[in-house]
Amino acid sequence: MNEWSLADINHQIAASAESFIIDCEAGYDKMIRDVADKICRRASDNPITLIAGPSASGKTTTAHRIEQILDACGFETHTLSMDNYFADGTRNINIVDQNGNPDYESPLRLDMDLLNTQLQQLARGERVELPRFDFTAQKQCRSGKIIQRKKGELILMEGIHALNPDVTAGVKDCANKIYLSVRTRITDGTQRLHPSLIRFARRLLRDSRCRGRSPEESAKMLSSVSRGENLYIMPYKHLADFELDTFLPYELAFYRPFLMDILKPLAEAAPADSGIPLLYDFMQRLSNAEDHDWIPDISVIREFIGGSAITEE
Repeated sequence: MNEWSLADINHQIAASAESFIIDCEAGYDKMIRDVADKICRRASDNPITLIAGPSASGKTTTAHRIEQILDACGFETHTLSMDNYFADGTRNINIVDQNGNPDYESPLRLDMDLLNTQLQQLARGERVELPRFDFTAQKQCRSGKIIQRKKGELILMEGIHALNPDVTAGVKDCANKIYLSVRTRITDGTQRLHPSLIRFARRLLRDSRCRGRSPEESAKMLSSVSRGENLYIMPYKHLADFELDTFLPYELAFYRPFLMDILKPLAEAAPADSGIPLLYDFMQRLSNAEDHDWIPDISVIREFIGGSAITEE
């Protein structure tokens, strides 16, 4: 587990926020290029790569950046989202969490039969029509998009359950496995901000910007999301061939202008053991960074603050 201090982050921002961003992004780029290089070396035996990680880990951006690198290396690559393999909502009505609310983290919400069948077909080079999930109607639809993996081409599948053997058992012998998440703690010398709270900050931004979800709704879901991660995602991270820490040390300072007004009422209402008051306390003591023009449009951070050249069309 990596660690950064509040004092070091503030020092780097004060010295040169632009240089801090450049250094952090260069470090992350090197990590994903190293993984892409290993995928290239395994391409003949492992044409499938599974990318898993908890909510707000940056899976979508990272998967597409790996795809770009593989394409440039001569391996035409197709990136698929596990989100399109949800089963119709009518099949999921009885899948609830500990409070009787819909358990959106459960792998049982997926159409695992279709997912495994199509991954096996793609591994064999057969034609497949990909599904599309209509979240508004809670219905799985035909997309009309047909792909066929030709010799030398690769498939990336990203989703929170990609390493769960029950979900992707059909390709376990021909797949690379990547686990990614925030793996860094922030410390003030006395207390430590857990990585899950950094991902919560990311989720607050994305939920309000892209998903029409209020900060109060996001905060209310925090315990259910954490429960789902501990039950359905974390137990399988040991199966990964490669692990990536998607934390960029400059990110919280650039979230600060967006989050302070949102976090204050949440922190006042939330119990201490939720971690939200601690997140607000840490954010208060961070330097403010507002010039987002320095953040590359292919950065993981753009997935949450907007302006991504990868996740937005």
